[in-house]
Amino acid sequence: MGRFQFGTSGQRLDRLSARTLGRLTLREWFSQTARMMLLLCLTFAALLATTLLAREYQIFLLKSFLVVFLSLLPGWLYLNFIKTKGTGLYDEYVLNLYRLRIDSVANLPKPPPHSSYWNDWDSAMKNVGQAQVSRNIYLKKFESVYGRSAIPESRRNARIEEDTSVITNKVAEEVKDAFLPVMWATVLLAVGWIIVVQPELFKAFEPLGAIDITGLPPVDAQSLRLGFIGSYVFVLESLVRRYLQSDLKTAAYVSAMSRVIVVTALLAALGPLLEGWNEAVVASLSFLVGIFPELGLRLLKQGAGTVGHWITRLPGDERFPITDLDGINLWSRARLFEEGIEDMQNLTTANIVDLMLNTRMPINRLVDWVDQAFLYIRVSGSDRSLLRRMGVRTATDLLNVFETDNVRDPQFHGRLLRVLNVTNGRDDEGPSATEGIRLSLLSEVNLWHVHEWKKHEWLRASQPH
Repeated sequence: MGRFQFGTSGQRLDRLSARTLGRLTLREWFSQTARMMLLLCLTFAALLATTLLAREYQIFLLKSFLVVFLSLLPGWLYLNFIKTKGTGLYDEYVLNLYRLRIDSVANLPKPPPHSSYWNDWDSAMKNVGQAQVSRNIYLKKFESVYGRSAIPESRRNARIEEDTSVITNKVAEEVKDAFLPVMWATVLLAVGWIIVVQPELFKAFEPLGAIDITGLPPVDAQSLRLGFIGSYVFVLESLVRRYLQSDLKTAAYVSAMSRVIVVTALLAALGPLLEGWNEAVVASLSFLVGIFPELGLRLLKQGAGTVGHWITRLPGDERFPITDLDGINLWSRARLFEEGIEDMQNLTTANIVDLMLNTRMPINRLVDWVDQAFLYIRVSGSDRSLLRRMGVRTATDLLNVFETDNVRDPQFHGRLLRVLNVTNGRDDEGPSATEGIRLSLLSEVNLWHVHEWKKHEWLRASQPH
């Protein structure tokens, strides 16, 4: 009797799942049809406007379209992005935690079924309750960034290996909770593009009459427009990159608003300093300040003279600039800056889990940057070149050289130990600088995780011996 009831219940669940799939399929069909009809209507309206309306109205519609399109494009990227998050993103995050050996197996989240870490986790969790699986701290970290809907129930339950139900993203709930920064960024961009494009019908629009705005510093309008365009180019490129890297979060839109406001303030402050300059130079400089706000800060510092050098410390003045690392470009530097990583020392002491989760940069790239930074904050530029000639580019390279059992050149280690002691062709005969660096690296916790990552034990285990 029990078996019959179980079978009947299973059949009901199958029929319910089929009905749910049918409703979802029908809903998707109507949604796609509605989108296609909207696209056709917009295309027809655009063609009609270009053939029937007068020239001035055609220009007005074109400018209005540019304002709407360029203002809504960043927000549309976010709406489309939150639909694509799912199990794969979470599983990749969990596997990276295991490869880095961030914590003991019992404290790590549930790995994907049939992965190389599954047996170890299953053995460690036999005497642990379900609560520890669903309330895992690393799972909660991921949930706080990407939302609860991004993690399927199978990853929260120790006894379920795969999901049998249809997983849908709760887009409406996420938009309700997190879309406010996106909305404000869209409004700010719309105001900026209205000022840049200046639709003709808005020029004579004075509902309160002619008002002279006072109290503001004199700023060249053309400089503000070009500065806004430069900041928009940077913001859009950054959002697209983060979209492609599954790293697009509302914090990106807060950063976008901050950039636009900072660029506007910088150009207002630079106005008196740029008076009398060639117009073409000022225009180009304004656009560059929009992309590189630190350029405007440097100009202000130079304009302030000696006092500016006393009271300001600008990006680029740090002892260990992050741009010295291989692979760091404008976009990655800006992304790391958002996470509070301003120089190499910040990078080596960062929380690797948060850095991996929040930046969504390729984990191999992040690990390599951290690895380089550990060596670079101990070795000067000229000494780096000496070590690089010997094949030592990162901190783990230096450690691995001394861990190698099979040495073809018996004199290699002896030369490496003294290579940094040579000055003007003479050895200072002091303690080995290379050995001192190696010993200091052994106490770095983050470097230990990097070293574990580069062991590739998961590959060696599958190779024949």
